[in-house]
Amino acid sequence: MLRELAKRWNNHKDLVRLFSRFLQYIERYYVSRRKIPSLREVGLKCFHDLVYREMHSTATEAVIALIHNEREGEQIDRQLVRNVVDVFVENGMGSIKKYEEDDFESFMLQDTASYYSSKASRWIQEDSCPEYTLKAYL
Repeated sequence: MLRELAKRWNNHKDLVRLFSRFLQYIERYYVSRRKIPSLREVGLKCFHDLVYREMHSTATEAVIALIHNEREGEQIDRQLVRNVVDVFVENGMGSIKKYEEDDFESFMLQDTASYYSSKASRWIQEDSCPEYTLKAYL
């Protein structure tokens, strides 16, 4: 699902860029004089409304699950995670604040805090003080 989301986002960006070049004359004269949104803005909003709103909560959970798997020692596709996070950032409608507060970062930070809190609790119960200190330090 994450691969498909990243692929569709890249395809969408490419199509908007091609249409913008194709309709450059209209964009330059008609759109600027009428003070209407540009094709790029409309394309971003369409993707956001039709695809991103439906998928971002599922995609957030999937990315957090991949990060959790990597913390447990599994190999993951880091490029895929990077591409999906780029989708989150670019769909913030020009603002990183939406990404930070609503879309991904706050959820990831909460998950990270709970993961390491439970890990530290388990280490305290299982290990001696020097072993715990070594694990916590490394």
